[in-house]
Amino acid sequence: MESNLKTKLLYVLEDLLEEEFTKFKFQLTNTTISEEYRHIPRSTLHQASRVKLADLLIQFYGNEYSTTVTEEVLKAIDQRNLAEKLRQGIEKRGRAEDRFESCIAFTNLHGNAEIHERQVRFLQEVSSVTVILLSTSAFDKMNSSLLLEFWNSPKPLICLFEDVENIMEEKSVHKVRIGIKDLNKVELADKITAALSQLLKKSGSPHSLSDWANIARKYEFIIDENQGACQEAEKRANILMDILRKVKLSEIKEKLLPLQGSLWHDWCKKDKELHQLREKGNRSIEKYSHEIEKEKQKIRCEQYHKVINLSDLINPFLESLQSHPETRTELYFLRGLSMLIDQLTTRRLENLHQKHSFLLAQVRTEKEKRSKRESLQDWEAELDALTKEIRDSTLGIEHLMREVGQIYEALEEASSQTHTLFVSLPQMAADLMISGIPIELMDGDASYVPLKWIAAVFDKVSEKLGDKRVFVLSVLGLQSSGKSTLLNAMFGLQFSFSAGRCTRGAYMQLLKVEETLREELGYDFVLVVDTEGLRASELMNKAQNEENELATFVIGLGNLTLINIFGKDLSEIQDILQLAIHAFLRMKQLNISPRCLFVHQNIEEIIDTNQSMERRRWLEERLDEMTLAAAKYEQCSDVSTFSDVIKFDAKTHIHYFAHLWEGSPPMAPPNPCYSHSVQKLKSRILKHAKEESRGSILKISELKVRIRDLWRALVNENFIFMFKNTQEVLAMSKLETMYNRWTWELRSHVLDLNNHLSSQIRNGEAEEIKRSLIDNKIVGKHEAIKQELERYFREDRDRNILAQWKVRFVDDLKNLKEELTVETMRKCEDLISGKKIQDLWKEHKLNFEHMLLEKTEGMVVPTIGKELHDKKLRDLFNKIWNENVSILLPATLPSAEDPDIDIELENILLEHFKQLPNIVNKIRYRDAKKTFRINYSKHVITFQKLQVYGPSVEEFEKDIINKTTAQIVKLVKELIHKREQLNEGYSSSYFHEILQVIHKEAEAASQGARFMLTNRYKLELALELFQEAANSFKKMCITFKKANNPALYLESKREEFFTNFKLP
Repeated sequence: MESNLKTKLLYVLEDLLEEEFTKFKFQLTNTTISEEYRHIPRSTLHQASRVKLADLLIQFYGNEYSTTVTEEVLKAIDQRNLAEKLRQGIEKRGRAEDRFESCIAFTNLHGNAEIHERQVRFLQEVSSVTVILLSTSAFDKMNSSLLLEFWNSPKPLICLFEDVENIMEEKSVHKVRIGIKDLNKVELADKITAALSQLLKKSGSPHSLSDWANIARKYEFIIDENQGACQEAEKRANILMDILRKVKLSEIKEKLLPLQGSLWHDWCKKDKELHQLREKGNRSIEKYSHEIEKEKQKIRCEQYHKVINLSDLINPFLESLQSHPETRTELYFLRGLSMLIDQLTTRRLENLHQKHSFLLAQVRTEKEKRSKRESLQDWEAELDALTKEIRDSTLGIEHLMREVGQIYEALEEASSQTHTLFVSLPQMAADLMISGIPIELMDGDASYVPLKWIAAVFDKVSEKLGDKRVFVLSVLGLQSSGKSTLLNAMFGLQFSFSAGRCTRGAYMQLLKVEETLREELGYDFVLVVDTEGLRASELMNKAQNEENELATFVIGLGNLTLINIFGKDLSEIQDILQLAIHAFLRMKQLNISPRCLFVHQNIEEIIDTNQSMERRRWLEERLDEMTLAAAKYEQCSDVSTFSDVIKFDAKTHIHYFAHLWEGSPPMAPPNPCYSHSVQKLKSRILKHAKEESRGSILKISELKVRIRDLWRALVNENFIFMFKNTQEVLAMSKLETMYNRWTWELRSHVLDLNNHLSSQIRNGEAEEIKRSLIDNKIVGKHEAIKQELERYFREDRDRNILAQWKVRFVDDLKNLKEELTVETMRKCEDLISGKKIQDLWKEHKLNFEHMLLEKTEGMVVPTIGKELHDKKLRDLFNKIWNENVSILLPATLPSAEDPDIDIELENILLEHFKQLPNIVNKIRYRDAKKTFRINYSKHVITFQKLQVYGPSVEEFEKDIINKTTAQIVKLVKELIHKREQLNEGYSSSYFHEILQVIHKEAEAASQGARFMLTNRYKLELALELFQEAANSFKKMCITFKKANNPALYLESKREEFFTNFKLP
């Protein structure tokens, strides 16, 4: 009796074929370009149908190193010519894997063909070749109308006779008979493959899935696409596709999705700059911050104007999601639209990827040759252009949803009215998230988290589900390391497989926990956070700090992070991990304590327990080593191992996975060990989840706050993410320390030179100072320091790391020398000008008095009141003064602008303490009235000789620290007083001089002691001392200018002369 199951799930089959083909398309060597990049669901594939044929061919021609070799050899032992068979078996497994000229889909009928006649007829009609397994007796009788129909059909047919060894060949070119009795699998596979290859060449045009659907309707199968929900979803999706097809692929985002382009990227840059102040220049923090806020608001207004006139694409997209509250229709619509968009983009993206890979290989080859050919620059420019085109041409549902998020944020910030659209957007995204659709958490193109949009979505999720507890599982791994496959195998998630997509960022998917497990596990949902695009070749021009931020963000967010590694090589992920650990040490205020599991994929099963333990021990040692280095740098006294920062146990937190396939895809069979490993890992994850304390598993509302706080902390981190790993951080720190020492030597030398030249000018020993004289006095010291710098780059043990910064530091030293030379020259010119006007004033003082008396001779003194007399006298004096004082003013160049001492104070602190966490806010919100007080828990760390940190500061050590602080304050005050006495004006080097005092005394106090004064101590003490010094420096600046600016000097004499002038 024929089966009643006649439903054909076309959507499911399309999805399956698309994903499977996408995984392997890069490895198909015998197909043409047009076939290789064809979109499978709507294109054509040859079909070969029959029992276990697919398994047979896959096992032997897709698995070059099959584990079944031993099995087949054992089966051949009782056969003749054993040696020859072994040799043949080895030869066959050494052949090329691709035995067919194009892709073939194998289908199989389960059960007796005579019972399932309708399904058999369907398979015959859609297949290019049909394979039947039968006996010779059945064939001879031909008593089955179905069998006779197969034999008489013009469709190619292969008959496998199970009860004979040899059979007479059929003369028909479309019919093949093969006796399979006593054949082993290798021989059988060879015969079938040869027959298939010949018959496929003679078969007609293959069918697409659309053809399948039409044929299935003829046999009265139920097609899911015929259902109302599918039909409506497809109709809506095609409306959007008609709009997309009218625009050039690389211009779609710019023209139809404008809010997520340059406007959003510029806003992100401004927001990050607001926290990091990298381009502050000679502006105060307050003024610069205000400018940035205005620019951010201007961008939001520009976005808002675009929201008012939504694009032709977004309007129907929102209508489609909002007009169908039924979840199933929404899901059909999104899935259908996603497949159609893939059809639109796949071919173009594949061509771009090919060009990019070819060009990237050329560029790398030329760089390895250290080539300086002009073509290298042209290739790099072309590579950048290709990268941009790939990014612009990459399109998916996530980009449409990203635009929706920007619409919400623009309305929220720039609109004074509450729009209906504004209210509905987060609810729409929340419904999709609850339905299991991945939602973008971090925009990978902008490398930013749209906090207001994400917060609004979480609020709506909480409203609908209640404020439930959520266990966050993060997944971190390099591009194409198998992490998405792992998630799909473990939880059945639908994160994208496609290697042709240039996606990056972080995506979150909500999973519901079964009611029966909620009480046991302690949470209601699992939020899986997946990362995309780490170390992707198409994204190599992206700043590495953005990838480090992404990795740190997802690790910090997760209760547990799966760190997926392809193979044994830890180098890439190790660099990312180091920076993440380092960042967590700098963000103590968040109280982050994540846990991680390492998954090494593509490693054969480890049988040797000793070898396994050795690998685990090595990994743990490497993690501890880099953590200790980061802790010492950050002066964290309570951290010495990796597990102090991220919960980790080498015995249970490292998993080794065999590859997903037994052999080389695309024709390799799945490896059952992979599924076992996945199940084991899943059990371990659930166990860790149960071990988590209730307090560490956050509610939805608390998770929203965690995302906000974590992202803000990352944005405030303007130092650590600039580096590749902790080793680079330490190398740079050491270099900066040496450089500060050398630049202080140069500054100190120039200060001494200033003292000497000032003395000469004041004593009348020098009436002119030439630029060449100053250059000659400074150049010798500069060259000596430059040689020290170059020797350091040449001989330091980290010289290979340091090489990347050599040009920058040499240029910085040269610029500093020029800056100090110009400052010295200007100060000398001011002193000479002041000296001349003072001498001229002394010389002309009596003549000027006589001139004033002559001008007032014969002046009739009014008899009216004294006040009127004084006013007349003042007016007359001012007139005479203004007319004649210009005689004494020499023709000089306009003097330089007065230095803004407060801005220079901020810039020097920002540069000198840039390695400290949250430095911008510490300077921005400094309290000028606050008195420095020692906080022993934050300002002091104690340790033993072996670097084991001690518990507390002893009383005698507190006494030393207090005396050291008092000594620093005393020395700085003496320094300021000395500068006031010299009356040489202001120099930014005076602030550097104060820093030298602080560092020198702090290091001297720690020398040989059991404690060390932290960098935070130095910063907070410097903040107070700098503020006091700035007040004195401002007065010094004014005094110097009055004494040495001719106009100001004479102006200072005006009242003195008027007093003498009006005396009777």
